[in-house]
Amino acid sequence: MKRTRQLHLWIGLICSVFILIQSITGLLLSEKWLTGSTETEMRPPGAMSQASNSMTPSAAGDQGTAGAMQGNRPALNGPGPGQDGANSLTGFIKGLHEGKIGNTNVKWLVDIAAISMIFLTITGIILSIKTLRAQDISRKKRRALEA
Repeated sequence: MKRTRQLHLWIGLICSVFILIQSITGLLLSEKWLTGSTETEMRPPGAMSQASNSMTPSAAGDQGTAGAMQGNRPALNGPGPGQDGANSLTGFIKGLHEGKIGNTNVKWLVDIAAISMIFLTITGIILSIKTLRAQDISRKKRRALEA
């Protein structure tokens, strides 16, 4: 059990650095004003604009297999060239990361989650370091008593 806790401590400490980096960079990408940028989101040439983001069944048929319909709902084949995947699983996941669930803007919720992850990760690192220091002190006391 002791080895499992040590393994958990070290893996968590190492992974927390990456979680911290992802949380901070995600927040910076989400909130452009934090970096001093006032530019809007840049899209690659040929990408669909926000205004034409929702595809009608007739437009979906014109888009090839990526916009194909299965009955009354879009196929989850992923986006094709020049599409942002508005009607696919990939598009749904991308929307979640942009702070959108369907047409609902929940960017504030994504920002709160990022700030929470940053807080939890930093406090986790601090607690891990305190635990490692306490283990080191305990180990030194045991050695001193044995000597």
